[in-house]
Amino acid sequence: MSVDSVVAIGWDVLKSCVVVPVKRGFGYVISSKRFANDLRGEVENLENEVQRVKILADQARYNVRELHGVFTMWEESAEKALKEARDLLGDFEKATKTCCYGTLPNPKCRYQFSRKAVGKIEVIKRLAQKCSEFRELNDICSSAPAPGNVAAPNPARREGKDAIRSTATATTSVFSASTSLKLRNDGVLESRALMIRNVMDALADDSNSVVGIHGMGGVGKSTLLADIKSRIREEKSFDWVAEADVSENPDIKKIQGEIADALGLTDIRNKEYVSGRAELLHKRLKEESENKKVLIILDNLWKGLDLKSVGIPCGRDNKVVGCKLLLTSRDRLVLRRGMRCDKAILLHVLVEQEAKRLFETMVGGKVHVEFEHLVDEALRKSAGLPFLICAMAKLFIDANLSELNDALNQIELSADGDISAVINDVLRLSYDGLESEEAKNLLKLCAAYGVSKPSVENLVRFGYGWGIFQKDSSMKEARDRLNRLIYTLQASSLLLDNGEADGFKIHDLVRDFVSRFILRDHPLLLLKDKVTLATQLQKERLKNCMAICFPYIDMKELPEELDCPELRIFLLFRNNESLEVPDSYFNSMRKLAVLNLTSIRLTRSSTPFQLSENLHTLCLQSCSLEDVAILGKLKGLQILSFRGSKIQLLPKEIGQLVELRLLDLSHCSQLKIIEPDVLRSLIKLEELYMENSFDQWNAVEQTPTTNVSLLELNHMKNLSTLHVSIPNPNVLPGRGEQFQVPYRFRLEPGTYPRVQVPQFLEPGTYPSKSGT
Repeated sequence: MSVDSVVAIGWDVLKSCVVVPVKRGFGYVISSKRFANDLRGEVENLENEVQRVKILADQARYNVRELHGVFTMWEESAEKALKEARDLLGDFEKATKTCCYGTLPNPKCRYQFSRKAVGKIEVIKRLAQKCSEFRELNDICSSAPAPGNVAAPNPARREGKDAIRSTATATTSVFSASTSLKLRNDGVLESRALMIRNVMDALADDSNSVVGIHGMGGVGKSTLLADIKSRIREEKSFDWVAEADVSENPDIKKIQGEIADALGLTDIRNKEYVSGRAELLHKRLKEESENKKVLIILDNLWKGLDLKSVGIPCGRDNKVVGCKLLLTSRDRLVLRRGMRCDKAILLHVLVEQEAKRLFETMVGGKVHVEFEHLVDEALRKSAGLPFLICAMAKLFIDANLSELNDALNQIELSADGDISAVINDVLRLSYDGLESEEAKNLLKLCAAYGVSKPSVENLVRFGYGWGIFQKDSSMKEARDRLNRLIYTLQASSLLLDNGEADGFKIHDLVRDFVSRFILRDHPLLLLKDKVTLATQLQKERLKNCMAICFPYIDMKELPEELDCPELRIFLLFRNNESLEVPDSYFNSMRKLAVLNLTSIRLTRSSTPFQLSENLHTLCLQSCSLEDVAILGKLKGLQILSFRGSKIQLLPKEIGQLVELRLLDLSHCSQLKIIEPDVLRSLIKLEELYMENSFDQWNAVEQTPTTNVSLLELNHMKNLSTLHVSIPNPNVLPGRGEQFQVPYRFRLEPGTYPRVQVPQFLEPGTYPSKSGT
C-alpha cells in the first residue's frame, strides 16, 4: 500500500471521526436560533394536525365509536412529542444566557439545545406525516359503537340545540329576586323568575330525578322552559342539555333526532328503525351519565311517554335512570302517574299587574288614555293567560277606537268563566284579520299536519301540491313565499316562534280552533288514536272531508277503504315498520292533491294510485316499493319524494313525469340503477336531492351506457339545486367537456375529491379529475 493511500485513508478517518463532529458541533452552537425556529414551525404544523383530527375524534366519541389502536397510539405519541418540544423550546431561553459577565453566549447550552432540537424535529415530522392518513372518520375508528365507556367533550352548539358543558356540580339557583310584580331587566316577569328559581332548586336536589311543570294551555309553559334553559346556561348546572317537543301525537324518530342533535350523535341518522335508533341513543346517554350531568327536557306531554322506546335509560316502571328529566304538561296526573315525576310544580296565570305590564310591552309602551278602559276589558277577558294577552295586545296595534270596540264586543266571556270561548273568539279575530288567502291556507295546512312543530320542508312540498302558492311559482319562489307567510302568521299570534332559525310552532289551541271552526264545513280529521277511528270515520263526515291525518298512530292495518270525494290532503306518519296499502285504496279520492305515506309497503300487485289524476305531491318516506314504474302514470305530479325508501331502480317510466319540479331520492341506500335518459326527460325539474343515495354514475366514455351520466344533467335547464355523491373520479367530465353546475350544488362527504363537510360550489364550476 502506497503512502498516498495510507494518508488518504487516515484523512478520511480523521474527517469522519474528528472534523465532521467538530464542524457539526460548531454548527449546533452557531445555528441554535435557526434550529429553534425550525422546531417552532414543526410544532405549529403538528398542533394544527392534532386540532384537525381532534374534530374527528370528538365526532367518533359522540357516536360511541371505538377508536382504532393505531390512532390512539398516534394521539399519545403526538401529545408526548409536543410537550417535550415545548419544554425544549423553553430551555432555549437558557441557551441564550451569556457567560463572562454578559459579554459572550453560553456555547454549552446552545450546543445541547440544538442537538436535542434536531432529533425532535425529525420525530414531529414523522408524526405529522402519519397524521395525513387520518382524513375521514372511518380512518380513525370503526363504524360500530364502542363496547367501552366514552368520555366526550361537548360541542358549543349543534343545529340549534344547546349542548352546555361545565365541570361544576349542580348547585341551587343563586339569583335573588324581589317579590314585587314588575318586569325584570332580563325581560322575565318576577312571578316567572320565582318559578325559574323553584325549578332550578328542584333540579339541583339529588332526590329529584324528574321535575315537571303543569298548567292550562296558553299559560306559558314552553316560554318558561326557554328561560330555564338560559339560566342553566348561565349557571352551568349541567354538562349536556337536550330538548324535544313531544306534542299530542309523539313522533318518536323526531324526538330521538332532537336529543341526538344536542349530543352530537350524528350516527343516529344512519339508523332506519326506531328500535335501532333507541339502542344507540340509550348507549350514549348511559355512558355520558356515568361521569357527566345530563338533562333532557320533554315539552308538551299529553300522555305518558315510553322512555325505553325513545332510548332514554329507565327502569321497568318508566322511571328515568342516570339522567334528569324536566317535563311540561297540562295534566298533573300525566306527570305523576305516567312519568313518575318526583316534583310537579303548578304554573299559575299572571296576576293583574303583571298581565298589564306584559300587555304594554307587547304594544310597545303605554296605550293612549282614551284606550285605557279597553285595555282593562281586554285584560279581564284574557284571564291572565300570556297566550291571550299577547294576542289581545296585537289587536291594539295600529287600530282606532271603533275597531277596538267592535273587536272586544265580539269576544264573549261566559258566565261560568270558561276561557275556551274567549280563546276561540280572539283567534277568530286574528284569523279574520289576515288579508292573504295564502296565509289562511297555510294555517289550515299546519293544523292538518297534526303536530306542534311541522317540518318547513314538508310544508313547502305539501303547500306546492295543494296550490297554496301562485300558479307556476318556482320552488325558490315558493320557499321565499312560505317564509313570508310564516312571518305573517307569527305576527298575528297564530303561529309561534320556537327560537330556531327556520322553525316555528303551532299552539294546540290554534290547531284545535282551526279544525273545529275554520274547517267546520269541510272537516279536518286528525285521527289521534285507535279509539277515535270509529267515531271520526263516519260516512257523513267523510263525504265533505278536506284533509285526513294519521299522526304517528300505532296501527296494524289501515281502516277500510274510505269514501272521500272531496279529500285534498292525506297524511300518514308512522313510527314503526311498514303496513300494507290495499289495492285501489285511494280510488274514491279523485280530488286528492297531496299524499304522504310513511313506512308503507307497496307490493307489485298494489295499484293504489292509478286513478289519482289530480295528485301533485307524492311523498313516500321510508317505504318499501316493489314496482316504481306504476308511478309514471301520475302525469300531474310536481313533487315526488322517495326519501329513505327501499327502491333499487328508477325506471324509464319516471321520465314521463314531465311536470315534476322536485325529486328527492335522499337516503335510498339500495338505489343502484337510474336508467339512462330518465333525468334528462324531467325538463321542468328544479331540485334534485340524492344525499346518501345513488352514486353509480355512468363514466362518460363507457359504452354501452347502463346507468345515468352526470352530463345528462346538462339537459335539465331549470335545475337550480343538486345534492349529489360522486365517489368515482372517472365519472367526472374531462377537460374538453362542460358540466353545468346549478346555483346550489352540494357534494356529500366521501365524494371525490374528499371533502370534510358538504360544500356549495359557485355556479359554473365543477371538481375536475385532477383537483378540487
